Amino acid sequence: MKRPDRYAKPTVPVSYLQLLLEIVAEHGIDTQELFKGLPVSPNLVDSPASRMSALQWGLLVNRAMRLLQEPALGYECGLRTRPSAHGFLGYAVLSCASVRESMELVIRYFQTRQRDFGIRMLIEQDYAAVEVFEFHPIIPTTKKLPTQISAAAPDAANQLLSLRRFFYEHILLGVARGAAAMLGRELLDLGGELCFDWAEPEYHARWKDRLPPVRFSRSSNQLRFPIRLLEMRPVLADPLATKQAIELCERELAQTGAAGDSIVLRVCAELIQAKNGGYPDQETLAAKLHISSRTLARKLKDDGSSFQQLLEETQRRDACDLIENTELDLQEVATRLGYQNPANFTRAFRKWTGESPSLYRLRCLNVSS
Repeated sequence: MKRPDRYAKPTVPVSYLQLLLEIVAEHGIDTQELFKGLPVSPNLVDSPASRMSALQWGLLVNRAMRLLQEPALGYECGLRTRPSAHGFLGYAVLSCASVRESMELVIRYFQTRQRDFGIRMLIEQDYAAVEVFEFHPIIPTTKKLPTQISAAAPDAANQLLSLRRFFYEHILLGVARGAAAMLGRELLDLGGELCFDWAEPEYHARWKDRLPPVRFSRSSNQLRFPIRLLEMRPVLADPLATKQAIELCERELAQTGAAGDSIVLRVCAELIQAKNGGYPDQETLAAKLHISSRTLARKLKDDGSSFQQLLEETQRRDACDLIENTELDLQEVATRLGYQNPANFTRAFRKWTGESPSLYRLRCLNVSS
């Protein structure tokens, strides 16, 4: 039997919708306008434990941006996201013994809050980075949208791009704000910077004074900060509170099915952990997941993906990060990604990005300068 549409599953907590409704109301707009004609009930927010689907969330955000005529809605939501909006996870990270422990908990339980994005922490020399990435496009392509949704989004291509920016801005600014709250600091005093993989939008100039430094046209979407922050102690550190919150996070993980919801998430998690250590082949990874290689291939196909697709996306992301953020020569980058022949790596990188590794590094240096 074919699996249910992943975008129709109720996976996104309504706490994020509650914040969106607050912002819409503050702009003088009747919040009922947000729901008009959309397959979402206004009563959804009546129960704090309710969840909406990724498709519903995307439609509501798109409608809000149109009603408010505010393309920077991701900035506003991110700046106003309180740690408590993340439920038990928010309380857990505030009470940890160190920022490092807090970030590890965010990574461990992220799927209880966002099922269509992944998150990982990178350590390179004197900085740490929290990177967020997509498993799949957040909503289906225009051709797959139901009729009433297509009618609500006539210029779907541009709106999908706006939605993508919104989700990354919202998530990463939320992480940054949470990190600042942990340390009892204002956001601008955190000492971090945001990196986005799109060109600077026009609306950024209106918000830049309220944001940490932002770098655009980067290889990935990250919050970067000095590595020394990882060992700092949150102002609300409390071992007992952390233990209690983790128990609740574990319960939520089990109740929502986030731990084993998608084979794609499990494969991506294994590939991400393999960075610099050699990526497993399909047979090896299937054995680690206690299934046959054929079953793994079938499950990935049912989820609209394949092992090769996920491997190449992981390699592309890791290659861009190593070229952009380290001083490793390109041959060493190729070796770390499993390419013994640099020429093969160059061909693969050109297929992924449309340019050679050397030109990509040069472009990154020009952007930085």
